[in-house]
Amino acid sequence: MKLIVGLGNPGTSYAGTRHNIGRRLIEHIAAREGGSFARKPSLRACAAEVSWDCEPVVIAYPESYMNLSGGPVKLLAEHFGVRDYKNLLIVVDDIALPFGRFRLRGDGSPGGHNGLASIEDTLRSAAYARLRVGIGVRREDDPNRSAGADEPLRDYVLAAFSRAEEKEIPGLLEQGAEACRRWAVEPFAKAAHWVNSTKL
Repeated sequence: MKLIVGLGNPGTSYAGTRHNIGRRLIEHIAAREGGSFARKPSLRACAAEVSWDCEPVVIAYPESYMNLSGGPVKLLAEHFGVRDYKNLLIVVDDIALPFGRFRLRGDGSPGGHNGLASIEDTLRSAAYARLRVGIGVRREDDPNRSAGADEPLRDYVLAAFSRAEEKEIPGLLEQGAEACRRWAVEPFAKAAHWVNSTKL
């Protein structure tokens, strides 16, 4: 069994924000693959099951706030028997990546992301995969790098995508769904090569 968890904040006021792109991607996968979310209060999360190439995959999002993601992730992993964290993928936003870029890594540091910091602290491990979804501003001189934001970080990540970005969201979600599928069914190195070299 493999588990993919998309991070975000609960409530309609956060639904369209940059910080919730991880959860939004999980919701897109469910809609695309015909998965039906079930609310699981004991896990503080909502989860659905999909299948790619006969590989069963649980997709989920916590009902906790971003900086408390560790508890639900641990409960989900225990409930679905994901004891090897190599079978766990966390989907998060990343301001260090320009909008439209993805980065798949097999482990690593939280990199200043409160959700990843909570997960690492709770699991006592950084040996889980993470798919970072770029939400940064594209640099005019180098579209492959992020210029960060001209406003406080909290304001930027908790704001809605711009109109121009929102027009590109359908393609980004499709690309993100394919990245998750490849992580689930392909050797990690092959999946990572495709994800890290592809952009909108």
